[in-house]
Amino acid sequence: MVFPVEIISCILRHATFVPEAFDTSPSIFFEDRDAVIQLVCASMKTKASFSLVSKAFHDVMENYLYEIVMIFRFDYVPILFQRLRTTIPGFRNPRGHKCRRLDFYLGIGKIPYADNAWYEGGHTLWGLISACPRLEILMARVVRSVYGLDRPHLTHKALWMTIAACCAKTIRRLELYGFQIRMDRVEMMLRYLTKLEACRIIGVRSFDQSVDIYDDEEPKERLIGCGDRSVTLRDCWDYSKMSGWFDAPTVGEFKAARENSHWPPFATSAPYILPCLHTLRLDRIYFSRLHQFIFPRLRHLDMTFYLDDGLDLYATNDHFPVSITHLTYAGRDVPFSQIFRLFPHLQQLSVAIEPSEVPSSEYEYITPHTNLEIIELASWNIVYDPQSLIRDILAAVRVRKLPSLRMIKLTFPWKLREELPLEECEALGVTLQVVLRAKPTFTGMNRRHHHG
Repeated sequence: MVFPVEIISCILRHATFVPEAFDTSPSIFFEDRDAVIQLVCASMKTKASFSLVSKAFHDVMENYLYEIVMIFRFDYVPILFQRLRTTIPGFRNPRGHKCRRLDFYLGIGKIPYADNAWYEGGHTLWGLISACPRLEILMARVVRSVYGLDRPHLTHKALWMTIAACCAKTIRRLELYGFQIRMDRVEMMLRYLTKLEACRIIGVRSFDQSVDIYDDEEPKERLIGCGDRSVTLRDCWDYSKMSGWFDAPTVGEFKAARENSHWPPFATSAPYILPCLHTLRLDRIYFSRLHQFIFPRLRHLDMTFYLDDGLDLYATNDHFPVSITHLTYAGRDVPFSQIFRLFPHLQQLSVAIEPSEVPSSEYEYITPHTNLEIIELASWNIVYDPQSLIRDILAAVRVRKLPSLRMIKLTFPWKLREELPLEECEALGVTLQVVLRAKPTFTGMNRRHHHG
């Protein structure tokens, strides 16, 4: 029996589809990234196997082979670039038009990576962004290794311009880790991405109006210290020499992008509206610049706060949308009582305790917080005694300031040796749960990592 192509396509689609890989809903706040990547890799192997069965299978799989592209080795980038720009017989558009999700994980772990290649074409992710004009999800972590530690490259602003120019009408999820982007360029890039639903950018640097010039040229050198050693990063690629990876026309495109990239036309002025954004994580949130945006649907905020003048100054002018229901916080000198007051609709609070200093609270004069159900105390690397924070939370429960609280969750990468107040929690109607976290495969991309 010969099955129609439509039935074969339906079967292969069902066998290889990974719905989690295209999820941009608020549920990604709880995503197990490692598990999703493993599912995608398994699906890719299945797709490749199906494409070798017969010509009919191969023709069907052409529709799905490149819908997700994950890159762990730079050696594959040049050939992938050519494949994505190739139009095969029977199709109207190049393969890159099929790509909906693009992941870069370069310089991670012990997988070799030619650092110098970054300065040749990294400012366009080697042409792959423009080769995928229907991109919905972009995940990228490209680092160099300096004395065994992950360190960012210098990043030319052409990268942010390329994302704005190529992805404005399609991108729904954007995650960038360790690229070192200044806050003014974050603003300029995000204002174009009006379909964006989830955004995580780690490596944000401050923009100081008294010193910095808005959207000026990137520095060509930067000194990075590492203990008693240091290294100078230099962005000075010589395009007159022969490339070790790409042909001359492609290198010419890289050079032109560096020299000629510009921001697309933009008609309106601040504040800029991101109508679909529900999840925002910047490892450094500069509230003096946050008023440049309006987030009418923001639900999940990941906030790092180390300023000395507290949060009250930044609670005005709708800096914190009332729609926020989930907050991940790291910082100092901000007590729980202040967080409860500033986020009245909060349902879950996660505190990254290893980089935080949370002073004790006075609960006598605050209004009860009727929505908060879960408080998570999380750590990734450092052994930390959570007893003082647990006592502070239970103090609020005793005076009926947290009537809906049902769980205190301790999420650590090691087994706790301390005696925990389990009986006291039970008597107050609160579950004290301890979760042993596995070490993530892709460090720097877990939900809270401050040094990414």
